[in-house]
Amino acid sequence: PPGTHMATLYHPTASQLNAHEGGISCVAWGHGLVVTGSADEAVHSYDVSGAKIERRHTLTGHELGVTAVAVAADVAVAASAALDSRIRVWNLDTGSLNLEIDCGPMSYGVALSPDGATVAAGSMGGISLWDAASGSKTASLSIGSDRIVLCAAISADGALLAAGAEDGGVHVFEMEAPYQRVAKMEAHAVAVRCVAFSRDGKTVLSGSEDSRAVLWEAASGRQLYTLQGHGSWVLGAAFSADGSHVVTCSSDQTVRNWDLTTGASVQTLADSHSDQAWGVAFDPSGGRFCSVGDDRAIRVFEATVAGGE
Repeated sequence: PPGTHMATLYHPTASQLNAHEGGISCVAWGHGLVVTGSADEAVHSYDVSGAKIERRHTLTGHELGVTAVAVAADVAVAASAALDSRIRVWNLDTGSLNLEIDCGPMSYGVALSPDGATVAAGSMGGISLWDAASGSKTASLSIGSDRIVLCAAISADGALLAAGAEDGGVHVFEMEAPYQRVAKMEAHAVAVRCVAFSRDGKTVLSGSEDSRAVLWEAASGRQLYTLQGHGSWVLGAAFSADGSHVVTCSSDQTVRNWDLTTGASVQTLADSHSDQAWGVAFDPSGGRFCSVGDDRAIRVFEATVAGGE
């Protein structure tokens, strides 16, 4: 009937089993490619077409497990961070290495500015910004404690950076000097494992070891929704292209789809993974997303609109 809210639901359309030799810890999607990082020290890129997932490139060089990957929105560049304290910047068209940055210990989360010019990486006590062409450090953003920043995201317009820390804090900074912190959010008492921006940059989603995801107003730090339903740590989160819903994944092995009109969980994709689900990423062109996990699988889901069911 007119006025009935239509929730966007998803169905599985493609799977790649044994996509890596180890558990898959992170995923990003851009320029027609799904980019994954793994405990096997490799970064892979994949073409996804219908039910087909085909590997395009294997990007090697990290000497310990890969903890984070990011793709620049406007140029075909990716960045990966690993336990070897290196950030590697890649050309996605050729599969070649552009740059390696020795970023020191405790580099977990990584994010790329839309133009691919700046790499942000979490570290102990804050975020370091690096020039993606020269490898020089351009700024250090402090979170005001010595806790490790585990995850980072940059808004689609490149104006804001979000960081999630092991003490449960979520911090939002301006991406221009003097890199002012505009908001600090405290709703998690334990580590924040993932942060994501909506496409318009107005809202931030954080996922935590407290099994919850929280939606925030980026500019003010005001809490909008708490998304409760996962049975264990929330490890990955992503916004749909239109900002109407988000998906999260968890060490409870499930992927959940949340409607942001109501803050309700409208779908649990319970059979997605047979081990911890570490990451989710939307296709920037909309309509589908993928998830990855310790079971070494990539799963792709496409949208089906259903109302009030």
